[in-house]
This record gives sequence, structure tokens and C-alpha cells, in this order.
Amino acid sequence: MSEFIFKVVAIGDGGVGKTSIAMRYAYDKFDPKYKATIGVSYAVKKLFHGDTKITLSILDTGGQEMFDYIRPFYYKGSSGALIVYDITRKKSFNNLDRWFDNLYSQCREIPVILVGNKTDLIDERVISTEEGSNYAMQKGVIFYETSAKTGDKVVDVMNELAKVILQKKEKVKVLAEKPRKTPRDKTRIPGFMRRLFK
Repeated sequence: MSEFIFKVVAIGDGGVGKTSIAMRYAYDKFDPKYKATIGVSYAVKKLFHGDTKITLSILDTGGQEMFDYIRPFYYKGSSGALIVYDITRKKSFNNLDRWFDNLYSQCREIPVILVGNKTDLIDERVISTEEGSNYAMQKGVIFYETSAKTGDKVVDVMNELAKVILQKKEKVKVLAEKPRKTPRDKTRIPGFMRRLFK
């Protein structure tokens, strides 16, 4: 059995529900009184994908501007990322370009899932599913909507991210192990042609 540990970062504006998503996924709990994350919080979840055991180490970074200087240190070494916005707050959606730029400045090639959170607040929605989906298509990333409060789609999001990270790792491994052509052994070349290969 193979075993991997993947570091995942959850980023986005403060108050969009990054901590709630991580806690719901890792510990299946939700606390409406979560305080704003100061710097970074941490959650761990173990899962299986086929015969592969995966440990997701989820780092939820504080979204406030005061943490801008320290946040990039947590991005380094990440295997994947969630970029989260609040479907009831237009500003959190408008700031997505900044979060993508912020992440890609440190780790360009990692898988990313865009998450529109708080679908339980139906009457307060201001960002449509179509808007979120279209933005994700422009960025070339996977898109989900979730409710950390009810747990809707949270497990799906995290399991999908783990699967995509694993697929990318396996693809890189295959390319690395692909045999290269070796120079022809000159000793097997007939004598009258050997001069051509000198």
C-alpha cells in the first residue's frame, strides 16, 4: 500500500468559512462562533483512494490584510489549495483575482479548487452558481459550492482535491521513470559500418 502526506492551503477573505470547511471535513463539526483565524490554523484528515492512504494536512490561513506578509511562507511546499469565497458577500468574490495571484506567486503548478461557501444562506445569496462556475472556467480550476454549516459537498470537495493531487503526483512519477533511449552499442555494429559512428 502506498502512503502520502499532502499539504493543502485554504485561502480567501476573512469570514468566508475556511476554518469551518476544514473543521467540518476533518472532524465533522461546525461552530457558528468560530473566531477569525490569527495567522494560521491546522487540521488533519486521513482517507483512502483505492489502495493509497492519504493524509491531508489542511492549513487555513488568516484572510485579513495584517497577515499578508506572513501568508506566503505557508504556501510553500503545498500540494494543493482551496480558494474560498462567500456567496453572500460580493467583495469576497471580487477579491478572488488577488488570492489567485497571491497563491501563484509562490506555487504556480498546484491543483486548485474554487469554493463558493454558505449555500445554506439561500435568501442572502448575491453570487450565482453560474458566476462562480464561469470564473472557475476562466481560471481553469475545479468549482464547487458548499455549506460548512450543513456539511453539503464539503467531503466531495476535499476528496476531489486529494484525488487530483494524487493523479498529478502519479503522472509526474511515470514521466520521471519513463526509460530514455540509450546510445547504440557500437560493438554490435558490423565492422564496415563502424567507421560511420566514430
